[in-house]
Amino acid sequence: MALTYTEVQEAKSIRILVFFTVLLIFYFIVAAILGNLTKSFFTLNSEAAVKGNPFLTPKELLYVLFFALVAAIIHTIYSVSNALSLITHNMDAQMADPSDKYHERFKKIVDDVNVATGSRYKITPIVIPTVAMNAFAISDHRKNAVIGVTEGLLSRLNRQQLEAVVAHECGHIVSGDSFQTTVGCALFGIYAAMLAGLGKIFREGRVRSSGKSSGGIILFLLLVYLVLNVMQFFYNLIRLFVSRDRELRADAIAVKLTRDPVSLSEALYSISRGWRGMGYIDRNLESLFIVNPARSEVDEKEGLFADLLSTHPPIGKRIAILAAMAHVDAKNIEDSVIAQEKLSGHVRAPLAASAMQGLKTSSFDCPRCKQHLMEEEYEGALAYRCLSCGGILFEKGRLPRIMIRKEKDFDERVQKIAELTQKDGLMRLHDKVRPAVESYLKCPKCGRDMMRSFYTMAYLVEIDSCISCNMVWFDKDELEILQYLIENKKSDIVADT
Repeated sequence: MALTYTEVQEAKSIRILVFFTVLLIFYFIVAAILGNLTKSFFTLNSEAAVKGNPFLTPKELLYVLFFALVAAIIHTIYSVSNALSLITHNMDAQMADPSDKYHERFKKIVDDVNVATGSRYKITPIVIPTVAMNAFAISDHRKNAVIGVTEGLLSRLNRQQLEAVVAHECGHIVSGDSFQTTVGCALFGIYAAMLAGLGKIFREGRVRSSGKSSGGIILFLLLVYLVLNVMQFFYNLIRLFVSRDRELRADAIAVKLTRDPVSLSEALYSISRGWRGMGYIDRNLESLFIVNPARSEVDEKEGLFADLLSTHPPIGKRIAILAAMAHVDAKNIEDSVIAQEKLSGHVRAPLAASAMQGLKTSSFDCPRCKQHLMEEEYEGALAYRCLSCGGILFEKGRLPRIMIRKEKDFDERVQKIAELTQKDGLMRLHDKVRPAVESYLKCPKCGRDMMRSFYTMAYLVEIDSCISCNMVWFDKDELEILQYLIENKKSDIVADT
């Protein structure tokens, strides 16, 4: 079945129309309740309390509903127009870096899959800088769309698995599911913001009870808080019910696009085994993702109760359906993923002579031996290596990527040096002998002084960094030592001494 059938488009339009109608009804209900609460508060706290009607008259209710309609239109226009930027900003997402091997592979896959869907949308690939494994899609009414993945996902999935995930997210876009969910997240974000604001007021004790008026204010705010919680709950019911069905639909579209149900099932199982991102990702946005960022037992259950409380269908069910499409056993898929994870690492080794000959000379000079630095691909990211002293220069913004990626293991020499470096750093801190933050080298990029200090108080490796242009210089072995400590969580959080 083609993705462009008229029936599919009509079904999408009906779903979106119903969704917007529900949103408008929510606005009317909230406005009517808050209007009555507000009038009751001011009436009962005024001198004419015995004479006034504490509830809205039909005429006043009509005015309130008209105001709610105008507010709904303005809010909808603003949210729909700015939904992509609002949501991506909330996630601290960044544009894919064309100089990064992993990012470039991701961008090419997005372009290829978009062509397979007919290139009806302008899809922008973005990356969330976190070790979590997840992916999402959002779109607007102008046929602009975004497919986002985490650095953790890019570093752990092979090309076929990543292509299947991108196809799944494209399925959300072409079916209209992503637009519906994007608008819902953007519009109902106002309830979350109001709830957060009121919660902060209560936590910080900004409203104090002293007399009838103050007591009435507290009661009024509590009632408003209760109403907003009820409306948020009902919205969650709608969102949760819709999202379970849409994930299965996107899985099916992904298989149509790639003809590869196995890779998608492998990707889902791999994501489900790792950290998915809750704590980094706003809970109100969890329905956007391919796998629920918040791990929950109810996710793997079925039935009415699970449908109401879970944003995604069970991973086991999704894998079983995909395995049946490929005529393979789901257990074989899980075993394959585990085997792939065990074979993912290889020992880091110095560049071979043939590889060195293929390096491109950069415009930077080594801050130590003044030789030209050579452009090098280090775990997919652009770096600048000195072939004389073995030092390496990085842009600070690229460091989190290689700390997340685990392309290769470390040899015994690096492991021993790393352990000794961390131990030495701890001893120096305990003896209150911290490294002075002072200049030792000149920045190869801007020529200003670089400051030498610990990378962090958790990972006690001394590095040279330029606060002017955000370049970081690692002497020989320093980068590998830092990677080993971070990737193996060999850290000690040090209190201020």
